[in-house]
Amino acid sequence: MTNTSVDGLFKDGGLSVITFSTTDASFAIPLDQVLYIEKDVKRNIQLNELNQFNHEVITFQNKSVQLFDFNRLIGSENHQKMMQTLVATLDKMEQQHVEWLNELENAVINSNPFTLALDPNKCEFGKWYNHFQSDNEELTEILQRFDAPHKKFHGLAENVLKLNKTNPEQAIKTLQLERATTLSDLVILFHLAKERAITSVRPIILFVEHNAGKVSALRLDNINDIVTYKRSSFDHDQSTEGVMNNQNEDFIIEGFLRNGNEAPFMLINCKSHKESLA
Repeated sequence: MTNTSVDGLFKDGGLSVITFSTTDASFAIPLDQVLYIEKDVKRNIQLNELNQFNHEVITFQNKSVQLFDFNRLIGSENHQKMMQTLVATLDKMEQQHVEWLNELENAVINSNPFTLALDPNKCEFGKWYNHFQSDNEELTEILQRFDAPHKKFHGLAENVLKLNKTNPEQAIKTLQLERATTLSDLVILFHLAKERAITSVRPIILFVEHNAGKVSALRLDNINDIVTYKRSSFDHDQSTEGVMNNQNEDFIIEGFLRNGNEAPFMLINCKSHKESLA
């Protein structure tokens, strides 16, 4: 089958697709255009410095085929790089809280003024935490567990500094206890959050067939599901510009697949009839 129109994709009124998503949108590729799926084990060759139009090379059935990073094709942020940035951010903020408690201990022992944030919403992590959002449910669940211990942690300063005025020895003991409990709880949560971020990076290589038997591959952040849609769920994309429309003739956005009030999937046709009409 070559030069497949949209109507030709829907066999007996239905179209089965593999769905996947990026940070910006959700997409679908007809299941019968998918030849093979494998984990990205980095067996590809990078020919040069990649920009959004360049490709790598990977083997499929003893032949070299083009490998495109899908995020680069559509100009979206790479999930792996996002998670690397998140881990670096969490590393930095974990260390900041270790140093915060060290500064509080120094203030107690040496009667120095303590000038770091008392309000959990005003430290760098608190500001970041109050605005950070993720569609990763496991990561979100871990981050939600920060709220109580983080507030308790910053509440230490006022209590310990007040106690130090009347009972310095007890103030030190309180700090030592909180270092072993509250700070330890925060450190564990930081490590769990970083672990969730790292394990969420599971790139997939999708080998697809184009017109005239041409094969290429896409690197995806994930694969969500296999879904079958009725022809009535499809709406044409009437635009002449947008995601990939003017970038790669092998991956054409035909339109949108809808499922009730859920966000639509952008349907990619790897055997588009548009090529023959050009």
